[in-house]
Amino acid sequence: MSIDRVTAAVDDILSRIHSGEFAVGQAIPPEAELASLLDVSRPTMREAVRSLSTKGVLRVVHGRGTFVNPVRSWTDLPTMINALQQTESPRQIGLQLIELRRMIEVGACGLAARNRTDDDVEILTAHLDAFDEAVRNNNISGITQADMAFHSAILFASANPFLPTIMLTLQDALSTSRKHTSSDPEIRARAQVHHRAILAAIIEQDEMKAKNAMRAHMTQTKDDIANQLSDQPLGD
Repeated sequence: MSIDRVTAAVDDILSRIHSGEFAVGQAIPPEAELASLLDVSRPTMREAVRSLSTKGVLRVVHGRGTFVNPVRSWTDLPTMINALQQTESPRQIGLQLIELRRMIEVGACGLAARNRTDDDVEILTAHLDAFDEAVRNNNISGITQADMAFHSAILFASANPFLPTIMLTLQDALSTSRKHTSSDPEIRARAQVHHRAILAAIIEQDEMKAKNAMRAHMTQTKDDIANQLSDQPLGD
């Protein structure tokens, strides 16, 4: 069985769910029909269904069939985000993600101030220097990468091993919204000010100051997303 074929079958099923061909709450076609529809073997089809079942996308009810679950009950974040992007606007997705980031990153920044090492400070400083250099060169990709690297380094500096792993699943979605906001010079300038305030608080090991600095940055980012991103879903 080819992993590529299974992946293609998974993507095909998801595409049919996004389009409404496989409707939420309804059973997808039975085994033989589904394999034919996807143009794959039955073992490949079963593996694709098994994969989507583990992600909460499909629900197998023995003796009745396999049903499509509502998107908000899915358990795999990248799969859920991809589905929501078909029906919700980049602005709405961005605002929902920033709410999640605020809940996680404000606390993480306080932990980073408490637990950071000299090496952490060097890494954080290097990422901000890379951000500034990319701004000078109007390198949008470089700005986005340095921005994400800085925030990731804060998670690692927190010394809580769960935090980087939790945020890793959001990287693709976060990168998409950052590319939009990084293209605006005024937004970049505001981000530079907030980043330096965050770094200063971490260097001082002032937990409350670090949390407040990150909270202010999240508020700024929320406002920028609300004003800059599109209201039209990507699926339109």
